[in-house]
Amino acid sequence: MGPPSRRARLPRGPVPPRASRAAAARRQSRDGSPRGSRRRVEAPIHGSMPSRAPGPRARAVAALLLGILFVAPPLRALDYYVAPGGSDAADGLSPGSAWATLVHAAAQVGPGDTVHVADGDYQGFQLETSGAPGSPIRFVAEGPDVRIVEDNPETPDGINLEGASHVEIDGFVVDGRTRAGIRAVLGSHVTVRGCRLGYNGRWGILTGFVDDFTAEGNEAHHSQIEHGIYVSNSADRPVVRGNHLHDNHANGLHMNGDASLGGDGLVEDALVEGNVIHGNGAGGGSGINLDGGVRARIRNNLLYDNHASGISLYRIDGGAPSTDNVVVNNTVVNAADGRWCVNIRDGSTGNTVRNNVLYNLHAYRGAISADADSLAGLDSDYNAVIGRFTTDAGDSVMDLAAWQALGHDLHSFVATPAELFLVPGSDFHLAPGGPAVDAGSAAGAPPADLDGAPRPVGAGVDVGAYELQLPGCGDGDLDPGEVCEEDAQCAEGESCLGCGCVAPPLCAGGATLAKARLSLRADGRFRLTGRAVLPAGTPPAPDVDGLRLVVEDAGGEVVLDLAAAPGAGWRAQGAGRWSFRDEAGPVRRAAVRDRSAKVPGLVTLSLRGEAGALALPAPGGVVSTVILGSTPGACAALEWNPPPPAPRPRCHEKPDALSCR
Repeated sequence: MGPPSRRARLPRGPVPPRASRAAAARRQSRDGSPRGSRRRVEAPIHGSMPSRAPGPRARAVAALLLGILFVAPPLRALDYYVAPGGSDAADGLSPGSAWATLVHAAAQVGPGDTVHVADGDYQGFQLETSGAPGSPIRFVAEGPDVRIVEDNPETPDGINLEGASHVEIDGFVVDGRTRAGIRAVLGSHVTVRGCRLGYNGRWGILTGFVDDFTAEGNEAHHSQIEHGIYVSNSADRPVVRGNHLHDNHANGLHMNGDASLGGDGLVEDALVEGNVIHGNGAGGGSGINLDGGVRARIRNNLLYDNHASGISLYRIDGGAPSTDNVVVNNTVVNAADGRWCVNIRDGSTGNTVRNNVLYNLHAYRGAISADADSLAGLDSDYNAVIGRFTTDAGDSVMDLAAWQALGHDLHSFVATPAELFLVPGSDFHLAPGGPAVDAGSAAGAPPADLDGAPRPVGAGVDVGAYELQLPGCGDGDLDPGEVCEEDAQCAEGESCLGCGCVAPPLCAGGATLAKARLSLRADGRFRLTGRAVLPAGTPPAPDVDGLRLVVEDAGGEVVLDLAAAPGAGWRAQGAGRWSFRDEAGPVRRAAVRDRSAKVPGLVTLSLRGEAGALALPAPGGVVSTVILGSTPGACAALEWNPPPPAPRPRCHEKPDALSCR
């Protein structure tokens, strides 16, 4: 069991493949493909160029025009107003001269403009104009009751963003629309914030081929046929944060890559955090569904009373299985008619499931269903679970001990809602003294919980979406449950954070490893090259301090930790140059060069060797750290394939190897 069957799953293709966008612009299909019949087509730049070299007169005119362009002031972003008593014949520039319709406003706006909308009932609108980086077009509800009560004139949706990028929609109520409350396709950098979307025909929010999409603080509920929020086709770096998704017929959140519609068919580098998702799935699906999702971070979400799966990682339409995702510090309590809390299938390998509460009220379904093709690289641990697991979609069920015998969840434990929560079924904050308190792992744990409260508090990270807070923390008195109130109460090298003692990051205050290449092989061979600009006062001296390499996976577990030790293995090769050789140790060769004469603090380095058989980490979120000495800051680190908005140096899996550059 798990994702909806083909009979029950979504209709394929809310938008067309990229190759067919021109054709799509001439039609409106029933499944949501772009219409764009009123799209303005700009003349090609080359169409205005002369066929022969310009003469002196033409050059003079061109120079004059260029001068005008350079001295002309930039266009000023404008504030427009729309209100029920307004007039589209007015200028729209003040509340007293407001326009009457959003359709008219959408035809007037440009980059940087904001449309302020007063409470009232409105027809929806279609926007085809884009904002610009740093100058989005914004439609902002100025009160709590700005309602879209009629589909826009172009599509059967409330608000439709057709090829529009750099747009923000804020605070609208969109109920009962024929298809989607808000639809955005063929654009990028679109934000939907603080909207309430209910009882819409198919979706609360739909996107198709939209990169850098953000949905935050919305309520999407009672979608009649499908999902609360649907991120479809290909999408990079979507963020779904702080939404309330409930009582939708299928998924609360569906992220569905689709290779059949063009693009790569993947949803990559998604961040799904801080959402409350419940009552979904009567028609199948999951609270959170990923089809073709790669390197997603799913954290601090509360899922309860969902009637299908909790969190599903799989492939039906996606361009690849759902791999290298991190599911951390979520609370999942499935309904008695639900499926598995976490469902991993179709060759979806390299996923991490850590610090989650996974409880199921179903009679025989349980915590995790992972098929045999998806077990490779599965890192599941430190979870509070119901003791039921399966590797064959529920045909057979094993207890926690049998699951642990396969190498999974070695630090996990069985617990019931009565033991875990303040009020089982309604308040999922942790009960003081319960088994989930301080029972998690710090590796990959978010620094704040679902409430925004700090994590960790006390002796360690708690399991689940909520961190138990200590009321007396920070008052200077060491109260029950607290480990410390100040750094002096911690061991040397640790600091007091959230009334618990924590070790500093491996490379606190260090530099970023740049122009790096990392190669790991299953047989133990490794190689790293790179450069870094170290802080002032930390010149390298590897013959005295050695050179250490640490590689961690996305959850913070150490994959490789070895050193070219100081001493006899090192040789000075001239001023600021050292080489290392040791045929017997794991580091066979190393080199360090001080390039401060070129750039202050610049160091180049390399290591290679053989460490014995390695369990290769999944590509997502691998961190490599090089430590050049004991002085604070004498180190450099790099996270590969980090979540947005960080830069994206990449790791790629190869047969029995991991290659990063």
